[in-house]
Amino acid sequence: MPRCRTLAASWGHRLTTAAIKAYLADMNHAATPTPPATPGMLSLLRGERRRLSAALLLTVAGAAFELLPYWILYRAIDLVMAMATPVPGAELYRLAGAMAGALLGKYLCYSSAYYLSHRAAYQVLSSVRQQLVWRLSWAPLLWLQQHGSGELKQTVLQDVEQLESFIAHHSVEILAALVTPVFVALALFWTDWRLALAALATVPLAALASALPLRKLGGHFARHARSAATLNATLVEYLRNMPVMKAFNQDVGSFQHMRRQLADYYALIRTITHRTVPGWSLFTVLLSANAFLILPLGAWLHGRGQISLSGLLLAMMLGAGMLKPLFKLTSFSSDYQLVQASLARIGPLLAMAAPAPRPELPLQAPLQVDFNSVSFSYAGRKVLHDVALHLPAGSMTVLTGPSGAGKSTVARLLGGLIACDGGGILINGVPLDALPDAQRSGLIAVAAQDPFLFQGSVLDNLRLARPGASEAMVRQAAEVAQASAFIEALPDGYHSQLGERALRLSGGERQRLAVARALLADTPIVLLDEATAFADNLSEHRFYQALRLAYPHKTLLVIAHRMVAIAYAEQVVLMEGGRVCDAGTHAALLQRSALYQGMWRRHQACENWVLRGAGDATQRRSIHG
Repeated sequence: MPRCRTLAASWGHRLTTAAIKAYLADMNHAATPTPPATPGMLSLLRGERRRLSAALLLTVAGAAFELLPYWILYRAIDLVMAMATPVPGAELYRLAGAMAGALLGKYLCYSSAYYLSHRAAYQVLSSVRQQLVWRLSWAPLLWLQQHGSGELKQTVLQDVEQLESFIAHHSVEILAALVTPVFVALALFWTDWRLALAALATVPLAALASALPLRKLGGHFARHARSAATLNATLVEYLRNMPVMKAFNQDVGSFQHMRRQLADYYALIRTITHRTVPGWSLFTVLLSANAFLILPLGAWLHGRGQISLSGLLLAMMLGAGMLKPLFKLTSFSSDYQLVQASLARIGPLLAMAAPAPRPELPLQAPLQVDFNSVSFSYAGRKVLHDVALHLPAGSMTVLTGPSGAGKSTVARLLGGLIACDGGGILINGVPLDALPDAQRSGLIAVAAQDPFLFQGSVLDNLRLARPGASEAMVRQAAEVAQASAFIEALPDGYHSQLGERALRLSGGERQRLAVARALLADTPIVLLDEATAFADNLSEHRFYQALRLAYPHKTLLVIAHRMVAIAYAEQVVLMEGGRVCDAGTHAALLQRSALYQGMWRRHQACENWVLRGAGDATQRRSIHG
């Protein structure tokens, strides 16, 4: 079954990616998470009860067939010992045929049971995984921002895979492990009730040895699941940044965060191991210890003539192996704890219900944006303080300031990625948080400094914002974003395939694709968060010229450290320390703001700086004079 599991995991990954793409392409639902709920295993198996019931019945039949060879062997021994003359060959052949039939029946029953349990398990896997990714597709953007990709990946892939393994294997194996000793015990009681009690005498002690170490491990298993999720996310981060580490001749030993996560994970594993191994070892010894009771008691009974030699041999064969199937209960106990932890993580997602669609609010472009006393805190630290900001409809506003001023937080608030602690954001007087997700995404497009590009063609990545866009519309957006030249230089132009995260492209090329994608969305409001950080000054000037010419009615918010964009903006807003400290035209700020004057001088010095030969006193003139 390993290949089946691999295929299922691969299918689940494709389904997850498809659902996220669909969510980004058409956000036509909103959802409000309900309080977390832990679904029971039986509720997940509701649609597969008939198939699983058949599998369990076949398991019971297989356990009965498993006992038959011992009874046939007992009959053969009894037949040989009871006859003074040689046993007729026909009788032994009949017993041999019965033995073959019993083995074949056992094989057919267990094979059919495993087939049905795996069918049921993969059906549950498919159903639960589809439900999870469907709920992710309508999950609120704020909720998604609060859950890391490693956590969601573990829930959708590993946790569901844990359920599949539990249903496919344990449903059959645990029932067989419980039923087989019962059948053996009944056979021993039929042989001699005293030998049956001797065979079962070690069971209470073995159960106690197994249960005691697991009493206080529930919290450790929950910690194990959280640690595994964190380690998973850290490993993804390490793999993504491996080229950077190689460039600095660093290895995994230098990745301190990953080293700490690995140390915590293995410390937890050691704790669980130290607490479980002694009890498990004692459990295994006690399960095999009943032979030391059966043999002397059986010999004593045979000596008194109360049991035949063939009966004693049958009791020894059955008793010595009757408790070995219970070994599987140890793995069942630990796996059950892991499954419970998986169900606890799956529960909140499965409990998430899609509310009735909210009607779109009447808003007509061009749109103005107002930040009214907006505050925001992160991890208890105030990041924004009563930010008041007005973006006139159809205008371009440049938001600038030193690093850490809060500019990117403003962008994330307007993009709907986070929610403000106080105040509010209004679009033409309508609160931003009152808009359905689909309407908000149709009004505001965001191009970030570090864009995410999917595997696929350039055209697929650009059309993500507008799947029905014509090639002419795509080309116009690419030309404005100054991306058409490098796209057409690719081997297959717009149909060139991008690898994972488009790492073969430069940072500036990836940014230009993200800007083109935002422009192609054709939203009334466009937010550019350091979206031209990797571009040279000349390319930046060409971009802003083309942007204002091609889209004169869009409301633009440009967040930038560099001050190239101010030549094309109607308004410049200056931030410092999480506050808006000034706003106005470039000329007005240059007259009254010392902070802005210093930033402008540094910008001019960078623009005018050139390499000069000896005696060459010429300098490049600034575009601003």
